[in-house]
Amino acid sequence: MNYSTKIKWSYLSAIIASVLWVIGDILIVGFNTNPTDYPLLFETYAEQLDTSLAVLMVEGSSQRLMVGALIASMSAFLFLPGIWLSFQFFKQKTKPHAWLTYFLLIISVVLMPLGHAVFYFNGEVFKAILHTDVSAHPYLIEVTSDFTKVLYITWGTAIIVLLTGWLLYSIMVFLGKTTLPRWAGFISPVFLTLYQLPIKLMLPDSLLKAWISAAGFNLSYLIFFVLLFILFKKSLFEKKEERLVDVT
Repeated sequence: MNYSTKIKWSYLSAIIASVLWVIGDILIVGFNTNPTDYPLLFETYAEQLDTSLAVLMVEGSSQRLMVGALIASMSAFLFLPGIWLSFQFFKQKTKPHAWLTYFLLIISVVLMPLGHAVFYFNGEVFKAILHTDVSAHPYLIEVTSDFTKVLYITWGTAIIVLLTGWLLYSIMVFLGKTTLPRWAGFISPVFLTLYQLPIKLMLPDSLLKAWISAAGFNLSYLIFFVLLFILFKKSLFEKKEERLVDVT
């Protein structure tokens, strides 16, 4: 497989991964829930449960939550060609700043699946409280507490590493360490996610707002790779041609 073909397939892989993760996010936490419909969770046990998590998933059927967890977790590897693609823009790939950024972004992909999938298990336990006898609730609340800890550890770690990696990537672009124009640092997934904040603040509570909130970062991934493809695909091919000329 030649270099240009690798580039094209890497773009396609990253875009497909982004779409699948947007779908997965919407399926697993894309709900506009009214807490007053679930007084047992949001009133009776409000002091014992993480209601900010419960509101995200309590309305989802088991099948929907399961598909949402699996469709994303099982496709995370498709982001790896996109990470490789982003790495290709570095001017000096052997420098510490280049491989450190590359390493962090690869680790973020490795951490993403578990952090995402754990939402499913939390959602199912929240729902179980609604469909079991009150005698089982103390145990289920205890299990929920443990599952919530696992979620924050896995998902939180993945998000921290991911944000750190892409912020570092933006900094490298700003510093001229890549072949991208310096302004391109502002279209990295980190900045694209920040641009969504005022949009979400302006939108009224609705299913659309819930979907954007649920899939915010993966929407940023999708936009980033589409922009990278539209604006800078040729620059990678030209860079390769320049290297071939230098060799000859």
